[in-house]
Amino acid sequence: MDRRHLLGGLTGAALLSGGSGAQTAPAKTLKMKITKAEPILTGNDVYIKIETDAGITGYGDATNHFLPYSVEGMLRDLIPYLIGEDPERIEYLWQVCWRRRFQRGGPSTGSAVAGIDMALWDIKGKAYGVPVYQLLGGMARTRARVYGHVNSKTAADEAAQARERVSRGITAVRFRAFHIGDAKDSHDHRSAVAEQIEHLAAIREAVGKDTDILLECHGRYDPEWAIKLAELAEPYRPFLIEDPIRHENPQALATVRASTRIPLAIGERYHSKWEFRETIANQYVTYLRPDVCHCGGISEIKKIGAFGEVYYQSLIPHNNAGALGSAATLHAALAIPNVELIEAPWVNAPQKQGVVWPFPKMDGGYALPLEGPGLGVTFDEKLARSIPFRQPVMQPRLNAPDGSVRDF
Repeated sequence: MDRRHLLGGLTGAALLSGGSGAQTAPAKTLKMKITKAEPILTGNDVYIKIETDAGITGYGDATNHFLPYSVEGMLRDLIPYLIGEDPERIEYLWQVCWRRRFQRGGPSTGSAVAGIDMALWDIKGKAYGVPVYQLLGGMARTRARVYGHVNSKTAADEAAQARERVSRGITAVRFRAFHIGDAKDSHDHRSAVAEQIEHLAAIREAVGKDTDILLECHGRYDPEWAIKLAELAEPYRPFLIEDPIRHENPQALATVRASTRIPLAIGERYHSKWEFRETIANQYVTYLRPDVCHCGGISEIKKIGAFGEVYYQSLIPHNNAGALGSAATLHAALAIPNVELIEAPWVNAPQKQGVVWPFPKMDGGYALPLEGPGLGVTFDEKLARSIPFRQPVMQPRLNAPDGSVRDF
């Protein structure tokens, strides 16, 4: 049964009765059931496909590039909880996937639940013939401001890349600069700070005063070195410093925040609203950075946004996904009122059509809404199944000059 036939059955129930005090008859539910769900690993991405007895299929992005096999295993653990259930009960199924588990939380659960949640929203949007953002309460904004990336081993190259992004209307760019040490599997706080300041200065000179620059630290620094970085960065007016220290102890951010006027941001390594709780409630940062593919999906990022709104904190969603995860990011960003920016890797270079298409269209430095039903993208399952999954490479094994372990 297709969507047209399903919705046709609702028409009579939705007619208004005539005369004064007319009321709308209650709409019938679509009465779908989930019949099958399976992970699809392709390239370096992890997706989930959810099928229904109404012939409507949804797809979600559960990619976590650092532990894909763990996420695949979690998806297989959770799928039995979905079979036979009503896919319209998205919040109920989110709670099922989280609370039916004795062991909860962490990156594998966060990404697996995110993929399932996305696929359910995709199904519901397709069933009713509307974009997901309409089901989330409609557009809080009509477009979403984005930031792109620059990435090179030299400050001059990164400055040139930043100038190119700005020439295309992008109004914010993000960089990190640990390249000298990384090439030697080494990280030294002092030299890394010096390298980041060199790159920041070059990028600021290249883009002028009106472009926002996001200074990424990937949690590399101990607090005292994050404070030193902020002190040296201040003349170049970065928009924020992201992940200045490691994420395990959010309370340590209080020391950094008290020592700089530059806004701080953190959150890409948090995987649920509970992991954001301490950071939000204690106002350790200005900007929250949940990733819709890692934090439990569209349902959860909307709750994280509401939690942050109470404390006047804005979201800048992290996003290193392809077209499916980017679509989910955009739908959420359009519906959540306190979103400042979204990460948009697709603006860095022209994109070729792949397993999922399209990426959002751009108008200067803004992403425009995807207008198709559901997530507004198409999933080429035949192509996906023809591309072998690439085993992830080991992350850099960084040591300090004395041979002790440093963070990637």
